[in-house]
Amino acid sequence: MGKIAAKNSLIMIEVSDTPTALMACKDWALNTSRGTIDVSTIDSEWKEFLTGQVSADGSATVIYDPTDTAVQTAIETAMWEGTIVTMHLRPEGTGSGKPDYELDALITGWNITGATEDAISIAISFTGTGKITKTSQTTV
Repeated sequence: MGKIAAKNSLIMIEVSDTPTALMACKDWALNTSRGTIDVSTIDSEWKEFLTGQVSADGSATVIYDPTDTAVQTAIETAMWEGTIVTMHLRPEGTGSGKPDYELDALITGWNITGATEDAISIAISFTGTGKITKTSQTTV
């Protein structure tokens, strides 16, 4: 069974139409789920369902870097103004043939924290709007 270390994975935000990595990313998650529609009737012993809609959300934690202004500004602007950002999640990093999950998303949370003996971190949460597109990268 093949295993892949997360250390090479990337989460990116498009800045001026260019996918740009969230620098100093500690962790990220992309969650998807499909809803169901209950069509059970009172005269049936077993429940029945129709396929519902798919939704996506996720999160990332980054170490605060005051020099990473392009990505930080894009995320903050999207949060404060309610604008949509295009995100790319690359579980195997960047490279030809490696997967790229692209989605438009609303930034729904931006939380900055600091603690004794820890770096300042920013926790970002997002909700997808529309379909996730999975492609294979063609360039490095």
